[in-house]
Amino acid sequence: MHWRREWSMLVCMLLTMCSLSGCTLAEQQNAPDQIFKRAVAGIAGKETLTFKGQAGVIARNGMPVDKQFAYHGKVSNHDELTMHWSSAGAFNKRSSYAALKQGASGDGVTQERFLRLDGKWIAVTSSRIAMNGVGTLNRFNPIQELEELNALNKTIRIEAGAARGTWVVRIEPESSSAKRWLKDRLMKEMDAINPHLLQANMKQNGKNQEMQQKLNRIWAQSREDMSSQLEHSDVHAVYHLTIDRKTGLPLKLSSECKIARQEANGEGHEEALITRVAFEGYK
Repeated sequence: MHWRREWSMLVCMLLTMCSLSGCTLAEQQNAPDQIFKRAVAGIAGKETLTFKGQAGVIARNGMPVDKQFAYHGKVSNHDELTMHWSSAGAFNKRSSYAALKQGASGDGVTQERFLRLDGKWIAVTSSRIAMNGVGTLNRFNPIQELEELNALNKTIRIEAGAARGTWVVRIEPESSSAKRWLKDRLMKEMDAINPHLLQANMKQNGKNQEMQQKLNRIWAQSREDMSSQLEHSDVHAVYHLTIDRKTGLPLKLSSECKIARQEANGEGHEEALITRVAFEGYK
């Protein structure tokens, strides 16, 4: 009888340990950082998907400024991305919408193409890599944005009040990381419009050397000014990613990136870039 009691106690202990181990594993799998990493890996592995988004800059007083646009994107064959951007009104026109459905650009809509090479999305023209591989819409490619965000120092937590069947993950990059990330992206965009890259085209169009030199000076000064402003700015970014619990894939991505700095006259300047993106059509 004594050995039976000991055996029963041992079985109970083993069952309890297994139960606790199972709970711990489930908790690890559903930890905010793991949910986010799986979502990033999931969207990166899809052959086909579409997204549509809007972006706008809000000034300190809460009023929108004249920097608002909408963009649509479609990934095909896993590594090919076509993005269209314009004013929100242009996308609402029936002719433009019909053109987008057919893979073309409608009136007032600009198209840009990207290829994924070595894990990076590179802007291309019909025949070559465009402007050092950096296009106008690189910064608004949400797939690239999530992948870069995944590599930053950040805090992640699950938000309460998510719709049934979803998680809402709040991602907040550490301030200095957000600042470096923003500066890197903006400087790449600035480098993409370096007038040196346009020199050959200008010669073809009969532009003179004096004009080229003037453009070079303007570009260099603008680049220096932007770099200086960013160095003396505080950057705070927050992302909210809505994820389908069943598939683990992103459904929506919203972000707010605030930039604040002190002007030379002592006045404070603050603005925020707001983005909203919805994903669908996963295959």
